[in-house]
Amino acid sequence: MALFRYAVWFCGDALLVCLLVRAWRASLFRRYPHFFGYLISVAGSELLRVYLRAVASERHYQIGYWVSEFLLAIAGFGVTWQIYTTILAPYRGVRRMAHTVLGVLFAVVLAKALVELTTNPIHNLIPTTVELEWNLRFLQALLLLAIAALVVHYAVPIGRNTRAMLVGYGFYIGCMVISLSLRSQLGAAFDATRILLEPLGYLTTLFVWCAGIWSYSRNPVPNILIETDYHRISEQTSRAFGRLRTHVTHSWRP
Repeated sequence: MALFRYAVWFCGDALLVCLLVRAWRASLFRRYPHFFGYLISVAGSELLRVYLRAVASERHYQIGYWVSEFLLAIAGFGVTWQIYTTILAPYRGVRRMAHTVLGVLFAVVLAKALVELTTNPIHNLIPTTVELEWNLRFLQALLLLAIAALVVHYAVPIGRNTRAMLVGYGFYIGCMVISLSLRSQLGAAFDATRILLEPLGYLTTLFVWCAGIWSYSRNPVPNILIETDYHRISEQTSRAFGRLRTHVTHSWRP
């Protein structure tokens, strides 16, 4: 069992290195900076853990491991940000609104974790990191479902790169949410399954990314239906707030 798990992680790391090298040669970093920033963070955390395992004590290794997990949870949100940015690139109004919503939600979750860490960083590091991972992954699952529904409803055309990001990361987040949910329900009895589910989800995601992001693929030219609906809803909302403001103003006059 342990040998199989290590083999899966080794294959995943090999695919990760291949994807990063290919992205460097194909100049994909500047096209998808948040996405590849996350992959670089994953590679860096792997190297850090190998180094700490070799030279540090068990206590310092555990601290380094959970600090890297905390930072990876934050960096992982960049993939969702990249997916929204890429899909909504032609729709400036919708993209601006989506960025605002994503930024506020991310800030709230991160602020809660940082407040918990300030009281006792070492003691609260592990439970705070676990909670942050759960909150961010559950939040990203909802956000990815929302953007997928938007793509389907408005028939938004997306290229091979964007589709691979959405499908691959959606699959990985789904695996992690299911794993964390079952772990909280079943306890330690689920650990044997969890140590297989998570590496396999990681490996499958990297296969999807390597297949879909090996070379640059531009998104097709979209229609403007989604932007038209956004402006219509914005105008209706503005008029509604205007009527409400007028009503409140008149009601307060003597």
